[in-house]
Amino acid sequence: MARFLTLLILILSFVHPALADQPEAREVARINNCTPKKIDVYQNKLGNGGKTIYEVTCNLPKTTDKDNQGGPDALLISCDDSLCEMLRPVSLEKK
Repeated sequence: MARFLTLLILILSFVHPALADQPEAREVARINNCTPKKIDVYQNKLGNGGKTIYEVTCNLPKTTDKDNQGGPDALLISCDDSLCEMLRPVSLEKK
């Protein structure tokens, strides 16, 4: 029984998600001039170097000018432990 508990603790110590959560990703989006409308998990890596990448959809103002493409529709934000940073802007295809 003691070996089982030791093995279980050892396994659980290696498998854990990143500690940063959506509020940290939301703050990074705001700093980068993106008012968050929707936050989705884009990619999640488990383990010792756990990292979560969020796709933050920006709340863009409505424009009537068809030629004005504006900025990106979303941002990819990488969170590692309690530190989040913007990876790159993303333009979402509208169907």
